Amino acid sequence: MALHHRSIPRDIVKIVIAAWHLKNINVGIGRYARELIEALGRVDHANQYDILLPQTDHPFTARPNMRYRVIRFPFFRRRVWEQAAPLLVGPYDVLHFPYDSCVAWKRGRFVTTIHDVKPLLFPELRTRPSVHARIEQWFVGDRWKTIDHVITVSEHSRRDLLAHAPLRPDQVSVTPLGLDADRFHPPSKRLEGRPYVFCVAGSDPTKNVGTLVEAFAKLPAELRVHYDLVLAGDVCKRVDIRAAIERWHLVAHTKLVGQVSDDELARYYQQATVFVFPSLYEGFGLPVLEAMGCGCPVICSHASSLPEVAGDAAMLVDPHRSNQLAEALAKVLTSPDVQASLRARGLARAKEFQWDRTAKQTVAIYERTVGC
Repeated sequence: MALHHRSIPRDIVKIVIAAWHLKNINVGIGRYARELIEALGRVDHANQYDILLPQTDHPFTARPNMRYRVIRFPFFRRRVWEQAAPLLVGPYDVLHFPYDSCVAWKRGRFVTTIHDVKPLLFPELRTRPSVHARIEQWFVGDRWKTIDHVITVSEHSRRDLLAHAPLRPDQVSVTPLGLDADRFHPPSKRLEGRPYVFCVAGSDPTKNVGTLVEAFAKLPAELRVHYDLVLAGDVCKRVDIRAAIERWHLVAHTKLVGQVSDDELARYYQQATVFVFPSLYEGFGLPVLEAMGCGCPVICSHASSLPEVAGDAAMLVDPHRSNQLAEALAKVLTSPDVQASLRARGLARAKEFQWDRTAKQTVAIYERTVGC
């Protein structure tokens, strides 16, 4: 565990961040890695960083104390990359995986970000054992003995971690996520077009999009006919969601747009009449924050961390009750005053979440973990 042959001053921390999930920029883990790295560059000019990248197409701002290193292997798999890449950079004080994984060998302290414990709570989400997983388990062994500190993104996730993992309270810190206000902001003008209810979600069944489809179908016909339901993200690949749309006779009123760029996502938020996020479980719930930042009224579930993010700026509903969600939808869609109130409260709430604050909290964790 000793720190080896440091060539930098004792009060400067050498930090390595292995940013594999920049390959998955359309999911929350990839966005977290990108935004955290940029924010660390803005707020920390003292410590030294090696940012390990899996490929070249992730431009970051040049910083004098940040070195960006593209590391590729012939067998370009995550488990090979994350074990080998940190060994190529020499000694360090802190190695940070901004996602839930672990190393077999470390040359300093090891920090990992665990966004949620969903696989522990929802057995159907656990990945099936594979040869690569077994090899990783053989190499890494008991990862909880290797991890020095865990970062998570909400108080709810922290409570779940302490309840389900062999971690001490002083080993788990919360750094809420931030909002990219340069991208997710209110529109300069409203575009003409058919109004719509918007939802973005991955293929994970806990996103609970089927309940939204059912709730939309339960709207009074004279109201529903004036709106479309727009679904974005990998949820559009789900056969059961497509079947539900057909079963509820919503094909003519539903648009499945699939994965979209950040700029396209912002436009969908900006022009939507309401954003709905009926998830059963979230470590944080970044889409709620993004929608608020774009001036879009929000309805979300009252489950897990979502009340922490939404505060009093969203309409909270029971994600298991499609009738309640339908009532909330009808209330928002039929009342410009309710829309205006949610919009104003959402914009104020979104300003409270800043990536620079996330980065400052993360730097403090790095320094505390190495005993600075």
